[in-house]
Amino acid sequence: MEFWVKNSKDVLEEASSEQILSMDTVLYDADGNVLNRQPKVDPIKRLEGVVGDLVTTVKGEQEVREKVAELDKQIIAYKDAMKKGFPLPMVDGKGEIDPQSWTRFDMTRQGKRLVDRMYHPMHVMEPATKDIVAELLTCFVEATFFQNPIARARYMEKYHELQVHKATTTDIGDVGNVFPVPDILEAEILAFARESSVLLQYARLWDMTSDKKTIPVESGAVATSWGNTTEVSNPEVSEVELDAETLSAYSVVNNTTLEDTVSDIVSWLTEAMAEAVGQSLDNAGFNGDGTATYGGCSGILSAACGYSVTMASGSTNFNNLSFDNLSEMISKLDGMRKVGARFFMAGEVLHYVRILKDSNLRPIFIDTVGSPVSGQILGYPYSEVITMPSATAANKAFIAFGNLRYFALGRRIADMRLSVDPYGLWTTNKTRFKIRNRWALKIGLANGLVRLLTAAS
Repeated sequence: MEFWVKNSKDVLEEASSEQILSMDTVLYDADGNVLNRQPKVDPIKRLEGVVGDLVTTVKGEQEVREKVAELDKQIIAYKDAMKKGFPLPMVDGKGEIDPQSWTRFDMTRQGKRLVDRMYHPMHVMEPATKDIVAELLTCFVEATFFQNPIARARYMEKYHELQVHKATTTDIGDVGNVFPVPDILEAEILAFARESSVLLQYARLWDMTSDKKTIPVESGAVATSWGNTTEVSNPEVSEVELDAETLSAYSVVNNTTLEDTVSDIVSWLTEAMAEAVGQSLDNAGFNGDGTATYGGCSGILSAACGYSVTMASGSTNFNNLSFDNLSEMISKLDGMRKVGARFFMAGEVLHYVRILKDSNLRPIFIDTVGSPVSGQILGYPYSEVITMPSATAANKAFIAFGNLRYFALGRRIADMRLSVDPYGLWTTNKTRFKIRNRWALKIGLANGLVRLLTAAS
C-alpha cells in the first residue's frame, strides 16, 4: 500500500520512509482519506501490562501466581535476548507483528521498479502482486543473509505447505538452507524473463506435471482427390517427448547493497534472476549440442534442424553472407510453414545483413525512420539473439529462420527453489542468490526450421 502526506499547500505527495515510521505524521491514502494508525507497543511493556491485568481478571490466588511467574519468565527471556543482540518483534494495537520490526529494508521502496513501464515496457507487475513479492523476498533475505529468526519463522509459517509438497531440495550455505518459491513469484520471474529471452517470447510453452511429457506433432497433412474416387489418407502425426532437466541461475550481490536499507533489492533480484533464466534458455534452444551443458537439448543451429543452407565454397566468414543465402533459407520451408517465420541472429551478424544488397544494388534490409513496422529482411521480421554465434568460423551455423512455434519448451511446474549462499564469497563480501527450476527443450517439427552455415575450410 502507498502512503501520502499533505505538503504546505495542502497537496498530497508520497510519504518518505521517515514520515511513514513516525507516529507524529498524519498519513493519507491516494484518495486523501486519513489512515488511522495504532501506536506500536514495546513487547516487554505489553507483557508487563498483561501481568497487571491478570490480577483483576484471573480467579484464584494460586492461578494468579502461576500466570505471573510464567509471564515473568518470558519478560526475563526477552531482556536476555536483547542483551545478546537478538531482534525482538514490535507489536501493533491488534497484537500482530509489525512488518517493519522484522525487516531492515524500507518496504516502501521494494519492488518499485517492477511496476514502472519505463523500466519494463513488455511486462509490468501489478501493484498488489508487487507488495506480495516484496514481502516474500525481503523476508527471505532477512531470514538467510541476516539470519533473523523472526523473518525465518514468518517465511516458513506462510509458505510451509510449499516446503512440504515440493520434494526436490538443494542445500546452499547451511545444510537445510533451502526455501520454496510460491507460484506468484515463479510466474513473475518467468514473465520478466520473456523480456530478455527470444525463445520465451515465440516458442510454444508446455506445462509439465511430471518429469516427462509427450506432445503430438503433425508431420504430414491429409491428401485430397479429384473425381469420383477418394483415396485413403491419414494425417501423419509423430510424437516428441519432453524430458525435464534442471536449470539453475544465481546472482551475486555486494553485502553493502544488502545492508543498505534504501536499496530496491527486490527489483534487482527479480530482474537479475529473470535475465539469467531467459538467456540460459536461449543459449540451449539455439546453440545446444545435446549434451548436459545445454540440458540435453539439440538446438536449432545443430544438425537436429530440419533444413540447412551452406554458403558457397570459400565463404568461411560471416561477412561472406550473400543475398542468395538468405533467399535460399526462405525457399527451404513449405508455403504454410513460412507463416509467422522470422530470422534469428546475433547483433554482430545483423550488421552484415543491414549492409547487404541484391544483384541490382538495392538494400535488402528495409527500415524507415519513424515507421511503425521494424526493419524486415526480404519481407520477414527478425530478432536479435545475444547468445547466438558472433565470432566467425568455418563450417559454423550462425543464422536461423522459421517459426519458433515449431520448437517445444516444457516447464516443470511447482518445482522452483530459492537459495542463498552467504559464505562462498565471504572473502569478497558478497552473497549469492540462486533459483532452480526444471525445463525441457526440444525441436518439435524439424522441417519447420532452417539454419545457415559457413563453408567448410
